[in-house]
Amino acid sequence: MCFMLCVHIYVYAQVDNNNLESKHNFKGIEIGKVQFNLNSLIYIKNNEYFNEIADGYTLIGYYVNPSIGYEVHKKVQIKAGVFVRKEYGYNGLKEIEPTFTVQVKQKDWRFLFGNIEGNINHRMIEPLVSFERLLNQPLEHGFQAKYEKKDTFFDGWLDWQQTTIAGRTNQERIWAGVSFYSPSISIRDFKVQALTQASVLHLGGQNIQSLQPVRTLMNPALGLRLKKAFSGQSSVTIDNYYVGYFESPLQGSGYYMNTYWKNQKYQVGFSYWFGSFFNAPFGNDLMQSSSRKFNNEGYYENRRNLLIMRLVKDWSLSEKVNISLRIEPYYDFNHKLFEHSEGLYLSCKL
Repeated sequence: MCFMLCVHIYVYAQVDNNNLESKHNFKGIEIGKVQFNLNSLIYIKNNEYFNEIADGYTLIGYYVNPSIGYEVHKKVQIKAGVFVRKEYGYNGLKEIEPTFTVQVKQKDWRFLFGNIEGNINHRMIEPLVSFERLLNQPLEHGFQAKYEKKDTFFDGWLDWQQTTIAGRTNQERIWAGVSFYSPSISIRDFKVQALTQASVLHLGGQNIQSLQPVRTLMNPALGLRLKKAFSGQSSVTIDNYYVGYFESPLQGSGYYMNTYWKNQKYQVGFSYWFGSFFNAPFGNDLMQSSSRKFNNEGYYENRRNLLIMRLVKDWSLSEKVNISLRIEPYYDFNHKLFEHSEGLYLSCKL
């Protein structure tokens, strides 16, 4: 059985995560035939954090998702399997869940029902969706529409995270989002793209006994990408985003600027984050104004001012097995604090 081993630091820039994405691709299997699939990941991730906003910890574990695929039609595929996650240091399994996906393909569109392509597959920026969801929230359930053609990308989804039970106190949690990379246009030697992203989390419910308020948290982002290709399959990419936070009556904003260089084996990137009264429920902890540190509830920083470096080294052992090493030191200008995170990942997709 193959797995994926990965080292990564907590905050990651807009580097290319394609080797770690997990897709329900149509493989052209014969209609009426059954095919075995396997998606697995082994990870080691260490966050050396001693600040007041984000916890420091180490995650070591793996997950594996064997499944059976069946094409009932050239445009319709069904997958059913089981997802198992183990984190070392815990007795037993951290998570075991059945998985089921119906996928419909129409030209360059794919429509997924059931378990969808989540976490880093949405290709959201780090202030809105943390890279670490690949490890601690690998499954998402709901509906998804995806479009990919050349450098154009669209992903719209609804992830139903928690439902209500009559008379209980738990609120329903529904997460919807969109991620759009426009077709590029060429201006001299550069490719230019418009980038649009949004995340909406709703918490509420009518049939529960809870004093918690109904909440809707919205995080839109607008950006522009410049990309220049060089010989030897290397390129430089520059992304700039304006990011918002809205939760009546609260609001905040942020600026997220990235640049990274990539060739066949390495990626080197820098990200600058300036957040003002900013919060995003699934974003990278370091970029939030509200502390997510254990036993530090209520701590708040009006502004966050960070410079992050990203060093990525990928190895392709075969078409189906990849290793990724990631090192991400960062500097907090407000507190004159230098910290780091690193991770090692090994993935296998059959």
